Amino acid sequence: MKKKWFMTFVASFIVMTACGPNEEGQEGNEIVDELTPIEVELSVPEKAEVGETVTFSSTVTQGDDLVDDANEVVYEIWLEGQKEQSEMIEADTQEENVYLLNYLFEKAGLYHVQTHVTARGLHRMPTANIQVGEAEENKEAHHETTHEHEHEHMNGVELDTKVENDRIVVQIAVEGSAFTGGKVTLEMWQQGDEQHQWLDFTEVGNGEYELRNIETFSGLYSAVVHIVDEEVHEHVDIELEF
Repeated sequence: MKKKWFMTFVASFIVMTACGPNEEGQEGNEIVDELTPIEVELSVPEKAEVGETVTFSSTVTQGDDLVDDANEVVYEIWLEGQKEQSEMIEADTQEENVYLLNYLFEKAGLYHVQTHVTARGLHRMPTANIQVGEAEENKEAHHETTHEHEHEHMNGVELDTKVENDRIVVQIAVEGSAFTGGKVTLEMWQQGDEQHQWLDFTEVGNGEYELRNIETFSGLYSAVVHIVDEEVHEHVDIELEF
């Protein structure tokens, strides 16, 4: 009797050991591999006063993983129209997967804040703006020059791309209707690059999305436009020349 009970216990233990981890894996979080892009949520206050210290934060994830092992998180800060005089400052505080920088503004104006995040062989550079002090009306006319126009059609997705003097513009239609309310991301790289850059477009309206602050790009880039919402998950290969 004791022998029978012991064999039943061992058999049950083996079944529990074999099934437990597999079931947990099936019901667990999203599988993450080297093809899963990192995501960076950049948080910057909309306004600040001259002489005020504000905090910038970059929350980094990869799928369901919290990325607390980023190789580098650097904040680039510049005054509107003075990109060549930008400051590059490393994040000075880390709280798990959130990388922070405290910054003191000493001069009024519209500032651009771009975080350069390198983690797990991937690179992202989201940008945000902050108005310091009172905004000044820009009285100078803004002239745009289009350097490139490209049209692609794939799986019901129509994509028109323009590279202008200070921005990339994409016009997207899905099955003949303007694509709105989705997420549009640009993955781009040059020949020989070990890391791809991931940049998020901002929706302008009526299927148009733009990406500004492109002054640092030069030459020919291979690129993929990722188009995602609840029903659409497409990517379109293009080339960009700056």
